[in-house]
Amino acid sequence: MLDHKYKVFYHLAQTPNTTKVAEELLLSQPAISKNIKELEKELGITLFNRIKGRMQLTEAGQYLYSEIEILVRKEREINFRIDKMKHTFTGTLHIGASTTLSQYVLPETLVRFKNASPQMAISLMSGNTAQIEQEIVTGNLHVAFIEGTPTQPDLHYISFLRDEIVLVTGAETKIPEHISPEFTQLPFVLREQGSGTYHVIRNQLAQAGIAINTLNCQLVLGSTEGIKHYLLHSNCFALLSIYSIREEVAAGKLKIIDIDELNINRMFYIIHRQGEPDPYAKQFIEFSLRQKF
Repeated sequence: MLDHKYKVFYHLAQTPNTTKVAEELLLSQPAISKNIKELEKELGITLFNRIKGRMQLTEAGQYLYSEIEILVRKEREINFRIDKMKHTFTGTLHIGASTTLSQYVLPETLVRFKNASPQMAISLMSGNTAQIEQEIVTGNLHVAFIEGTPTQPDLHYISFLRDEIVLVTGAETKIPEHISPEFTQLPFVLREQGSGTYHVIRNQLAQAGIAINTLNCQLVLGSTEGIKHYLLHSNCFALLSIYSIREEVAAGKLKIIDIDELNINRMFYIIHRQGEPDPYAKQFIEFSLRQKF
């Protein structure tokens, strides 16, 4: 198995920030620096350039990282196969998810998966689709769940779950239950442009001949939860995932308004880097695809 110094180097090469790596590995920052210095002394070569407080891989560091990445994958494969023989999974799994999925879809799946594999160490990172895709590309996450459309050639996309984006407002807002597609003058609250929800809405409205910049946008908020709370205290409207509003609609706090002749649908995707996925990630992917929502 890999020497500890090489594992520290691998994590620091992925995330060139000693504070973050120290937190992830449960070590002190001096311990991180000590391991890197010892490894550089052992190899007789500089692995990082330290420029204005920032760490950057040297040519030797880039080579070592590419080779160690192969060894890390192999070590995880060995551990996975041994775990499988023991019928007890004890590996680690770093999962990413765009906001809608991390808050409203994945928690139930994670509970079921942890019940089936209680010794697995799992972390879930949440962000908008663009952020999560980048974390997968750089290798900081093993697997992720996103909204939006496939755009990255370095990623493999697996269809996961179909979603519907609906027009929603506070339960007390005075408006018919059905409206025509000419709804652009309604006061809207929108997600930020980096979110998968925003991109899907923009693209599907464009297909219906409606430019998103013609919506009467009152406010841009960075989370669905923020938008929902804003709707509860205003007469504004939003286009949100049906999965994100189930509880509020059931409780009579929000209501859905049907838009005649306009349906906004999208697919949620599971993503990993091109090639065979990490073995623990593959196990979680297969488990997730078997779930009923």
